[in-house]
Amino acid sequence: MNKSRATLIAVFVVCAVPILAAAYLHLFSKPQRFNNYGTLIEPQVDASSTAFRNINGDAFSMSQLKGKWVLIQTIRSQCDKVCQQTMFYLRQARKTKGQDADRIERVAFVTDDGPLDTLLLRQFPEVHFVRTSGLGRLQGWLPLEQGIVGSKGSTEIGTLYDHVFVVDPLGHVMMRFPENQTLQFEPLRRDISRLLWASNIG
Repeated sequence: MNKSRATLIAVFVVCAVPILAAAYLHLFSKPQRFNNYGTLIEPQVDASSTAFRNINGDAFSMSQLKGKWVLIQTIRSQCDKVCQQTMFYLRQARKTKGQDADRIERVAFVTDDGPLDTLLLRQFPEVHFVRTSGLGRLQGWLPLEQGIVGSKGSTEIGTLYDHVFVVDPLGHVMMRFPENQTLQFEPLRRDISRLLWASNIG
């Protein structure tokens, strides 16, 4: 074999190896398309335009929060241990955003007329506590049907009480986090950070 032919073969091998490696990875080791912890809701759903009342009796509508990222939790007036832990996680996830914390609002829909614990209100003064009679007025726009689950997420689906939903600044419900009883703070925080980082609005 002459030198020029050997050089040509060597060049061919060097060029071919990356192509063959990429083809192998594409065919036999496809990466996950989504690396999110929360479930992406597809198609997205418009947030409710219904007029609610907050716990002080003042009118409240989701449209008041347009332009912000909104974390929604559905609770009973007797907020149990899991409920309180979820509220704590959401508060801490918001706090870790520093100057960007103001880009995030939090809403807790209370589905009964019972009084809320005074300590709960003191612990979470930044939360919009909003009254709604039962789950009926929430079910049409807080979807529980499965969306696109990322490689870090969970396919388990509970009730509206069991999940945190995310509304984007344009007023679209676009993400649902795994069940509150198994909710992990760090992946939750990371997803929220990614949403803020990737967004040019809100």
